[in-house]
Amino acid sequence: MSILQALAARYDRLAAGGLAPVPGFAPAQIAFTLVLNLQGEVVAVQDERSGEGAQRRPRSVIAPQAPKRTVGIACGAFWDKTSYVFGRTAADATLSEAKQLRDAERLAREHAAFKARHETLLADSADPGCRALLLFLQSWDPAQYDALGHAAEMLDQNVAFRLDGQARFIHDGPVARAVLQNETAARDAGPVGMCLVTGKIALIARLHPSIKGVPGAQSSGAALVSFNLDAFTSYGHAQGANAPVSEAAAFAYGNALNALLTSDGVGAKGRPIYPNRVTLGETTVVFWADTAQADALISGFFDPPPADEAGGVKQLRDWLQRLQAGEPLRQAAPELDPDTRVYVLGLSPNAARLSVRFWVEQSLEAFAANFVQHWADLHLDPPPRFWPPPLWALLHELAAQRKAENVPQHLEGEVMRAILTGMPYPQSLLTQTILRIRADEDRADSKTGRTLEKISDLRVAMLKACLARRYRKGLIKEDVPVSLDPTNPNPAYRLGRLFAVLEKLQGSALGQRNATIRDRFYASASATPALVFPSLVRNARNHSKTIRSRIGAGLSEWFEDHIAEIVAGLAGAFPKTLTLEDQGRFAIGYYHQRDVFRRRKDVPAELETAEATADSESED
Repeated sequence: MSILQALAARYDRLAAGGLAPVPGFAPAQIAFTLVLNLQGEVVAVQDERSGEGAQRRPRSVIAPQAPKRTVGIACGAFWDKTSYVFGRTAADATLSEAKQLRDAERLAREHAAFKARHETLLADSADPGCRALLLFLQSWDPAQYDALGHAAEMLDQNVAFRLDGQARFIHDGPVARAVLQNETAARDAGPVGMCLVTGKIALIARLHPSIKGVPGAQSSGAALVSFNLDAFTSYGHAQGANAPVSEAAAFAYGNALNALLTSDGVGAKGRPIYPNRVTLGETTVVFWADTAQADALISGFFDPPPADEAGGVKQLRDWLQRLQAGEPLRQAAPELDPDTRVYVLGLSPNAARLSVRFWVEQSLEAFAANFVQHWADLHLDPPPRFWPPPLWALLHELAAQRKAENVPQHLEGEVMRAILTGMPYPQSLLTQTILRIRADEDRADSKTGRTLEKISDLRVAMLKACLARRYRKGLIKEDVPVSLDPTNPNPAYRLGRLFAVLEKLQGSALGQRNATIRDRFYASASATPALVFPSLVRNARNHSKTIRSRIGAGLSEWFEDHIAEIVAGLAGAFPKTLTLEDQGRFAIGYYHQRDVFRRRKDVPAELETAEATADSESED
């Protein structure tokens, strides 16, 4: 099934249950409502926003579809922003007088267009709400704006209308809907042809709907399908005739996609909730299924809820935990049909258009199996702090300063495609993870205060996942361990363990330093061991003597035995260079050995005393 067919089918399912707007209507973000009496006078201004302070967000309501705006003037019906409704917008005193004059002239034209459209629409209407709106526009003077309630807050926000004493908006009335349908029928008397989405003979859409809600795209909306240059057309066709899609199908897919991209409320700290959308760097991933329950499950795969999160996510966490434990979908979630179709669409902004990064359609059973395998490939023992990790957290580990805007664009789609299809992770994921480990330094997170480590658990998990999947696919000969494996003969893995032991020995002898051997030598030790390890081992002897004189022979001999055991397994000289895959094994070995030290597992009691003594002397 194509992207447009799947989206149109979703709209049809929702419309059949009364959960989707009728043709000509779509979700709109309304911030304020003007309450009118029968004479068209303003009796109240209602704030429709939710949230607190600067985080207040407009209310999403079903309203007449917004016009497609470019540089021209195009007004909405029964709602619009204040420049069209009132002829007022926020002033910019920094503009030149000439620019301010041009803006004032355009403002007057925008309001005149809104007024003229409604005079045409409602001229013969006897509906009280429609008559009140028409009377308001005919008597309105922009100079009256400052006397309205919420005047300062309302500037440049979307405003709708309600008749005093009625709960519904004026545009929800049957008369308002009828006049809009008549207007559409008169305007769209265009060509008829076979729709590529439905296969039916129908009126062909000249322009496709604008898609809103993709971060980085134009706020007024971007096109998923458009033909606005001669280079995009063929055989003399104009606009939508190049790829004929009926008006009904265009409305259906546009409405379904906009609904998927729209917030479903406000969560903790005023953050909007997007049940069918997750942002991975510059790629916005939209996902849905043929049933609402399956929608909830696939949302949990993309961004698993924290274990301590309250609310209606208990069943979702139970499903995910049972799947992680190895239960098949039919057993872990018997309420769900494994054959339910799942759709995943990746979009990224591209000027006034949207680029499709990836499109995957599969069964719920295959989707769940691929994600569970992804988690198994990532698994370390003990697992990372947040488990299973959300996809955005993994990608942030690949970005400079761990900022979303710095995520390498090519990785977003490639990693997602590998997860959804079960194919090997891209080689660039292994490369980028190693580069970030080599380039970064430990630093404190300005928001949480916790330390962001260069060799973090999520970065090591991604290295382990890349190698584990390549081994399972037969692309490499050696598997990678989940936890510390002292018997593992791989030289790179043993060198990573050795580096962790040498670092711990340095810390036990010298205490906290401004620059440890990890800060100074990790990159070269993991790439060219023969150039670095001989000098590190020589320095280790001096550190061992320091511990022997300060604490005693027991701890010193314990470190020396550890070093001897690891080096004995190298079977010869230190390797001159390590490949990228071996650099990944080096990081995994380092992480496993460091974890043993951190958990104080199978280490002498004197180790803690040595570290405390060394720290005390270093401060003195």
